[in-house]
Amino acid sequence: MLLTQFALTIIIVGFVTAGLRIRFDRFFAILLLLFLFGFGIKTSINVFLWVIALGALTIILQNKTKIYQLPKQKKIKLFLISPIFALFASLIGSVLFEYTTSNVLIITLGILAILYGARLVFIHFQKHELEYVKANPIISKICGLAGPWISGFFIGFVGTSFKSLKIPFAIKIGKMNAKQVYLGNTITAFFASLFAIIWHYILNQTNTVFYENMLLGLATFAGIHFVYELTEIVFPDKWRKSFQILIGIILIFVSAKIFMLIN
Repeated sequence: MLLTQFALTIIIVGFVTAGLRIRFDRFFAILLLLFLFGFGIKTSINVFLWVIALGALTIILQNKTKIYQLPKQKKIKLFLISPIFALFASLIGSVLFEYTTSNVLIITLGILAILYGARLVFIHFQKHELEYVKANPIISKICGLAGPWISGFFIGFVGTSFKSLKIPFAIKIGKMNAKQVYLGNTITAFFASLFAIIWHYILNQTNTVFYENMLLGLATFAGIHFVYELTEIVFPDKWRKSFQILIGIILIFVSAKIFMLIN
């Protein structure tokens, strides 16, 4: 039974994220850990933290040459300042995660499912929007300062980096370069999820529970990544916009099922 649940999870999440080209903040995995595995909300989040951390790390390693070529000031911001912000933000989120009720986490997850679903339905990028060079300086500074705090807090609290809403804001409103925004958010998410894993362990996890979450998280990530790579190669680009809208609608409807978990 467990093998069937695992297979369904990696196939569904791998296929969906391949169609959406989502490579690390695979929010859908939390939902399947809840509904297919039957885990509680806190266990689902703790397992998912490993998925998001490993996904972000994979992207960082794939872009190591590009990162090495960045200006020194940019690297200091990405690998020193942002991680420090994420460290404290993830601590705040993790403390709230530990001491809040499961119902609050479920309500938050349901609201995020609605917001993420609406984003997939209504917000689509035009080609020119992915090639901005000159960003709005005010929005750029806001994103640079607030981004790590938002990602860190939400990863510590409910396991998601808020990427689905942060990136459209940075690109649509801030005219920021899509590749730079995505890479910066990925690096921040990696550190935030790594810190959140540590905070959650320190606050309330036995060694046994920690290793169980780690092993399932590693296996889930590996399976999703394999299905993603296999599916992404053959997924027709002409289907992607329609597929995105379909998944957004489904996610909005799934939010109702999430709210049904409230005790």
